[in-house]
This record gives sequence, structure tokens and C-alpha cells, in this order.
Amino acid sequence: MYWLYSIVLALGLVALTPWLLLRNGPDARYTRFLGERLGGVRPLPPLHCAPGAPAVGRGAIWIHAVSVGETLAVERLIAQLRQRFPQRPVVLSVTTATGRAVAERRVDADAIFYFPLDFRFAVRRALAAIAPDLVLIAETEIWPNFLREAAARNLPVVFINGRVSARSFARYRLVRRLLRPTLGRVSEFLMQTRTDADRILELGADPAHVQVAGNLKFDLIPPEQPAFLRLLRAALERAGIERVLVAGSTMEGEDAIVIEAYRHLLAHLAAPQNVLLVLAPRHPQRFEQAAALLQASGLPWTRRFRLDVQPPPAGGALLLDSIGELASVYQIAAAVFIGGSLTPHGGHNILEPAYWGVPVVFGPHMENFAHIAELFLAQGAALRVSSGLELSRVWRQLLDDPAQRQRVGAAGRTLLESQRGATGRALDVIQTVIDSAETREAEVAATENSR
Repeated sequence: MYWLYSIVLALGLVALTPWLLLRNGPDARYTRFLGERLGGVRPLPPLHCAPGAPAVGRGAIWIHAVSVGETLAVERLIAQLRQRFPQRPVVLSVTTATGRAVAERRVDADAIFYFPLDFRFAVRRALAAIAPDLVLIAETEIWPNFLREAAARNLPVVFINGRVSARSFARYRLVRRLLRPTLGRVSEFLMQTRTDADRILELGADPAHVQVAGNLKFDLIPPEQPAFLRLLRAALERAGIERVLVAGSTMEGEDAIVIEAYRHLLAHLAAPQNVLLVLAPRHPQRFEQAAALLQASGLPWTRRFRLDVQPPPAGGALLLDSIGELASVYQIAAAVFIGGSLTPHGGHNILEPAYWGVPVVFGPHMENFAHIAELFLAQGAALRVSSGLELSRVWRQLLDDPAQRQRVGAAGRTLLESQRGATGRALDVIQTVIDSAETREAEVAATENSR
């Protein structure tokens, strides 16, 4: 099975290479760190301890998060791990360039690097360099060769914040016979919901090692970035802007819809001159495309990096062409539209604006956050739209009705608070897994010494 999987993986990579090179971009996002993707990770020091403290030979805790959403989900967990296990390095791997950029800006890890491609040679190199005692995989990234090599080293692997979307479940079911031995190598599955747990069980996970632990994303605390907020608030005050609409993490095909919805909204507002749209594309490679759309729209607009010299235009738009600042902008918004949801991209995280008590609007495509989206809708903590025209109508409704804005935003904040606690549950399981591994090591050492 594994040799066939590796061949298919290699052929797929060869087929994708021309497309990846075409999209490589000036930042060389696919080739700059090719060595890391092939397992060439810088080795960690053999010991990790505070200055002046005695050396303790404890291995690293390796956390893998695919992209931005997963990285933000594990941010608080990493901080807690560093407090609970100060003698251990805590390292983070990612898959995407945007995930790495956000991690380097926000996550306090001992090392940040790209997860190796799932070839045995690459996995072995990375494992040898990091020498972890535990691997935590956020959501459900199933890499057969990685799990096989971890098992060969008696290395416990725990899936945290586990999620199996309907789309992934349909694909995985086609190969569940092959998945069963792979899933059997995982120490624990901490799944977000009962549905996720049932799906991973049907795919072949051991029921004794599957539990519902909640969603780490509910435990997030967005960064405030006071220097940026002071700059933005001062710029808004100079421009006479009182109401800000944020379109966050927009995807391909959505920017034009959002811009047109905003233009339609302005035409029906009594005071359009004190409103601003903040447009924040999800991926940096799309910043210029969004800029071209704003330029063609006829709206007055400016960029984030011109705020020092050019205040945002009232009744216009601000292109947030930066990484890591969107979460701060949410707290000054009158309402937020969550991107990736009007076009079929599965949606994005609605919890950061909810943390600030800001009303959230999203489209029909929230498959990646289906459980959270339904919770919010059921509690009156979010509004769903089906088109740009409906988005314009709902934005106007929220701007014209401060009481509704406050009611929807407060419901979101209350719901978020009620769902917290997944980080603590994950830490308890991690502690148990580490204690069990240390006990086994001690027993093996004692047996060898007695011979």
C-alpha cells in the first residue's frame, strides 16, 4: 500500500509542478523553502532549559497546523504548552505560505517550518532533526508515511481539534480499508463535534481513542495591536468616518461581488459620507487583483500602507493589503462579512469578530465551519445571505438599526464564551500521553539496567 501511495504522490507532485511554478510569485512561496519541504529542517539543540537551570533531556512537542485558520486555533494551546512544559521545545510546522507568515507574526514557538512532503525520506529527515517526544496534528491531516514513521519510533501522535468535513469524509470513505491501519497508529483523536467523532470512527479509528473535546477556535483571544489601532482610529477620525464595514478573508471571485454590494449600499444610505469599506483579501497574491477591482469601481480608495500619509476616503474603501492585522480591524467594525462564503470556498472563521461583539454576516458556503455557523444562526448571533444584493440589504439593515447590531453582536460574544474550554481538555490529554510515554521509557530503562 505505502509504495503505491508514494508513487501516486510523486506523480501528482510532478503533474502539479508546472502550475506551482507559474503561481510561485515574487515571494517564491513554493520554492523558497523547498529544502524544508523535503525534510531539511534545522536541527533543534539536544537540550532545552532556562538559562542557569540544569539540563533536562526532554524531546520537543511538534504541532502541525496547515494554514492560517489552524495556526490561529493552536496559538493559545502553544502558549499553554510552553508554560506547562518549560523544559521542552515547542515547534510549529505549517503547509502554506500565509500560514507561515501569520505564525511568524503571532506564535511564540521555538521553531517554525514547513511540514515535510509525505515521502519517507523527507519525513525521516524531519523527525531526525526535531527528535520530538510528541506530535500534535491540528484538524485531520492524514499523512500515511508520516504516521508510519512516527509509529516506527514509538512516537505518540495526537489529532487535536479534529474535523472531518462532509467533502473529506466522502473521499476518505473510498479508501477506508487502506486508512484503517494508518488511523490505528494514532494515540488519540480529540474531535470538535460528535459528527466529527462518528466520521473518524466510521473511517476506522479505535473507539477507545476517540473523544469529543470541542473546538480550540472558541478559545482564541485576538491580538489588539495597539499601535496599528491608534493609527487607524486617528485616520478614521480625521476623515470623519464613523461606521466601518469589514469584508474579511475574501476569496477569488468575491471581491467584485462585495464591492458592488457596497456601491449599492452607498446609493441607498442617507449619510454615505461617514462609511468605509475595509476589503481584506485572504491571500497576499490577490492584493493587486483586488486593487485593480477597486480602481475600476470608481470608488475612492487607498491602501493600508498609505494610512500614514493618506487617510481613508469617506464613502470609499481601504484595501487591507497586509498580513496579521485583520483581527484587530474587526473590533472597530459596525458589521463584518466573512469571506469564502459567497463563492464555494467553504468559508472562514467567524469567531474573531464575534469575540469583539460585532455582528457577523456570511454567505451560503460555510462548509468548513458548518457546526459553528449553524450554532450562530440558531442563537441569532449571525446573519446569512445568498447574494451580493442581499449582503447590501443586510448591511443597510444593520447600519440603520443600532439595536439589532448590538443584539446580534452580543449574542455572538455570549455564544463564544459558552463554548470555551477545548484548550484545557486538550492539555489534560496531552499531559496523560506524555506521562504514559515517560512511564514506558522509565520501565524500559529499568529493565535494561537490571540485566
